[in-house]
Amino acid sequence: MYYEIEDELGNVSTLQLKQRIAEEQIEPPKKDELAPLFYLRNEEGFPVTSLADAPSDSDLRSVLDLVRFKPLVLSFYCNCWGSYAPKHLEILKALAPQIEAMGGQLLILTNESQKEIGRIARKLDTGALIYHDKNYNVARSYGVFSETSPIWDRIAGISEEVFTPSLFVLGRDRRVGYAFVDENFDNTPDVKTVLKAVYDGR
Repeated sequence: MYYEIEDELGNVSTLQLKQRIAEEQIEPPKKDELAPLFYLRNEEGFPVTSLADAPSDSDLRSVLDLVRFKPLVLSFYCNCWGSYAPKHLEILKALAPQIEAMGGQLLILTNESQKEIGRIARKLDTGALIYHDKNYNVARSYGVFSETSPIWDRIAGISEEVFTPSLFVLGRDRRVGYAFVDENFDNTPDVKTVLKAVYDGR
């Protein structure tokens, strides 16, 4: 589909809109369900996610490796959430030491560049793992990213492809102990419930 837009000077420009391809909407995992499997690896020193196993890669770690000894708090995060982003980051910063004290670990998946990941790490000032979710693959598998139902379609102030704000607690059995998905950008994870799920997931 094409649209012609005329500016105040009378210049006409043509925009072609991409047709959305229907895709099956994946539901986020719920409490007590098995969390989708994914892998963490380094590509030329850049920490990225993968959905495919590559046994030859010695840096490769799976969710199974991560939860073998400690429950995992998995959060999706994007700077492009506008005013919501710093609030979510502050919650993660406050949660990180409490998660660790409860015997858990924090993993943040983002769509940011390597440079921006460094900035996020400095803001958090914690030992949290931060990885770039390559091609939104993990977010898609967790039901918190969809190209056919984009957030910019319904939330004012967002103009990019972004994750839905979300946080999951995975126990050592890889089952979800707590799931927070904020479709409307108007809520925050329940800290007490997060920490209880970490404790119970040990």
